[in-house]
Amino acid sequence: MDTSIEKHLAAIEGKAAPVYQELLRGQIPTDPQQRMDFAHFLALMHVRTPAMRRMIGKMHGQQAQVMRYAYGSHPKAFEGLKRRIEKDRGETMPAEIEALIKEKLIDPSGYEVQVSKESTLHILGAADKIAPILEKMKWSLFQPKHGFFISSDNPLVRDCDPKTKHPIYGDQGFANPTNEIIFPLSPQRLLFMCFDSRKPDHLIVNREYVELVNKGIAANSDRYLYAHLKHKAIAALAKEFEDSRPDMTMQGFGPDKFAPTKVVRRFKP
Repeated sequence: MDTSIEKHLAAIEGKAAPVYQELLRGQIPTDPQQRMDFAHFLALMHVRTPAMRRMIGKMHGQQAQVMRYAYGSHPKAFEGLKRRIEKDRGETMPAEIEALIKEKLIDPSGYEVQVSKESTLHILGAADKIAPILEKMKWSLFQPKHGFFISSDNPLVRDCDPKTKHPIYGDQGFANPTNEIIFPLSPQRLLFMCFDSRKPDHLIVNREYVELVNKGIAANSDRYLYAHLKHKAIAALAKEFEDSRPDMTMQGFGPDKFAPTKVVRRFKP
C-alpha cells in the first residue's frame, strides 16, 4: 500500500503544530518559514475535506458529460465517433442504436456518473498554490468578548466582495484582493486573514460578530458542526443549514441537465 500521501500530510501537520500552539497563546508568527508551514497546513485543510473532494468529483463528472455532449451535438464529431465504434466492433451500427447513443450523449440526466475517490486526490496539489497566498496575507487573531467560535468539517471559510464575482469566470479564488478568510483555532481564538495590512493583530469582537462567523462556518460545512459544548444556538444553526452544502457546477456549453455525480471508493461491476 502506498502511504506517501499520509506521510506528507503527517509531515505538514507536524511542522504546523508548534505554530498552532503559538497562535492559541496569542502569538502571531513572524518567521517566514513558520508562516509558510502553517499556511500550507491551512491550504491542505481546505483541499483535503470531503466537501472539496466531492465538488472536484462532480466537476470531473460534468467535464466528461460536456465532452460527450460535444460528440452528440456536433454531426461531424459524432460521425467520427461512430466510425471508431464500428471499426472496433467490426460491424455497422444499427440506426436505432445510433439514435439512442446520440440521445444519451445530449441528455445524460437519466444516468448516474461515478467518479473514483482516488481520482480526486490530485486536488491536494492545489495546496502548493494556495499556501503562498495565505502566507502573504495579513494575519489577525480575534477573540470573542461574549460567546464562542464553532468549527466544522470544512473549517476554512473564504468570502469576498460580491461585486468581484463574475457569473461565468468566478471570483479569482484565493487571489481575489477583497478576500477575507477565517479559520477557527479554538472556541476563544479565530485566525482572520485578508490583504489589508491595516488590520490590527488582535481584536476583541462582540457577540454579533461571533454569531455572524458561526453562521458562515455552518453555511460552509459539509455535514458536521463541532463545538466544545451543547448549545441551542448551535443546534439551530445545524438545523438551518442541514440541506445547504458547498457546491460547484459548470455553466455554458453542455447538457441542459447534468447527470448526478457520485464519488465512490470502488466502481460497481
